[in-house]
Amino acid sequence: MSRPATDRAQSETVGVILLLGVFVLSASAVGIVYIGDVASGGDEVVVSADLSADGTDLRVSHLGGDALPNDELAVVVRANGNTTRYPFAPPSGEFAPGDRRTVSDALVADASNEVRLYHEPSGKEIERASLTPEPAPTAETGTIEGTVVGPDTASMRVASGASLGIRRSVVPLSGATVAVDGAGRVAEVTTGPGGAYRVDGLDPGEYEVSATAPGLAVSAATATVEPNATTTVDLRLDPLRPAEFDVEIGAVDATVDAGDPLTVDATVENVGDENGTRTVALSVGDEEIDSDEVTLRPGERRTVSLRWQTLPTDVGEQTLTVDTGDDDATTTVEVLDAPTDAVAYVDSDGDGVRDETYTAVELAFLGPVDGHLVVFDDVDVAVPVETTADRVTVRDGVTIRGEAVALAADGDLSVGAGAAIDASSQGFFGADAGDVSLRAGGDLSVRDAAVTTSASAWIGASAGDIDLTAGGDADLRDGAFEAVGAGWFAGDGRISVTAGEAVRTDGASFAPERE
Repeated sequence: MSRPATDRAQSETVGVILLLGVFVLSASAVGIVYIGDVASGGDEVVVSADLSADGTDLRVSHLGGDALPNDELAVVVRANGNTTRYPFAPPSGEFAPGDRRTVSDALVADASNEVRLYHEPSGKEIERASLTPEPAPTAETGTIEGTVVGPDTASMRVASGASLGIRRSVVPLSGATVAVDGAGRVAEVTTGPGGAYRVDGLDPGEYEVSATAPGLAVSAATATVEPNATTTVDLRLDPLRPAEFDVEIGAVDATVDAGDPLTVDATVENVGDENGTRTVALSVGDEEIDSDEVTLRPGERRTVSLRWQTLPTDVGEQTLTVDTGDDDATTTVEVLDAPTDAVAYVDSDGDGVRDETYTAVELAFLGPVDGHLVVFDDVDVAVPVETTADRVTVRDGVTIRGEAVALAADGDLSVGAGAAIDASSQGFFGADAGDVSLRAGGDLSVRDAAVTTSASAWIGASAGDIDLTAGGDADLRDGAFEAVGAGWFAGDGRISVTAGEAVRTDGASFAPERE
């Protein structure tokens, strides 16, 4: 008949205890023996430690076993119904065999202190002790006590983020956690049935007292503890307010020329107690023209930039509204009548003012200019378009169509989203497309734009070449580049891309393939 498993387990346990007894007797005979060379064979934590009192100071000694990072260890002291956690970090480093840590004033004098040393990642209790230090004759401490109240059930009923309680009343809140933080320690207690709490043995000084409970907003106050005195701090917890986004519009240009874009910067803040996501929308009159989705933590603020592309039909005073769904803000802008035949302007000194404007034909024969050349409206001419400037910008959605197009910039050259550079040609007998050359001494951006030099004819179609050159980066992402000849005896053009730095082509299409 086999022995029960419990008998075997007890025998093994007795054996381990006897073995430990032999070790302790040996150690007592020759002094403390460190077992620093003993290490765990796997993930299990193997540490021998000693907890002792030096007055109200707690001493933690590493007798042997694993060396553990300081930030993985913590001591928890429970005395007089209060529980306090003391981390090992800082300092950085390890708690190794032979090391000792002293936690000043961690113990309550003349009281039973239940002390636990924990390895926090694994939850393993490494050592425990019950220590009763003698009272320090010179220590003069104080007390913080008070009552925590919360809303009654009616006050907490909510729908669509609004309180439905007819009257706000409060009741003592039991089970709330009160933390008292100051003088190098954090004491935590739980309120009783009447919402009362008390923390004794606090050194004189400034403390932050906070109370938390599930489903309620944190409440905090600052208190001063005097020697041999009691400070009363009563706290009230209110229901969490759902996310609520307030909005303010920053400074906006009072006037804008028709055809120019206008940027509206709006500051959005979540004044609620919970995370939230809202769509921030810009409207002109009753028409929504731009929006951005924003996620904010409680109390977080963010500036959102929204864009309005003005048109000649917008001339006059316009009301702009930024709406979050919770709040809205408005401002007015005067849209000025701009010459309808102007398609481009140059800003010579970089102050954002149009120093000279050009019609489509003037742009085609412009040649070199000093400053920032901006093409803000469509260009459709039956001659080549060729110009050079310090910097060149083709606005979003603008089309430049000519027999050939050559734009060059000493600095950056940018073709906006939805814009098109078109030198294509169509015919029945013979079609010769022109070339497109975009050259930048700095960065070149043709992102989400189209460049076309294709040709289409029944017989004899010859596509033009596309030459993209940048001294810096070339950003061609999501762009469409086409130099295809279609028809009998048709020939494709050549697409070449040269850059001094990175070439980005994610999402771009090339027909034929670029060289």
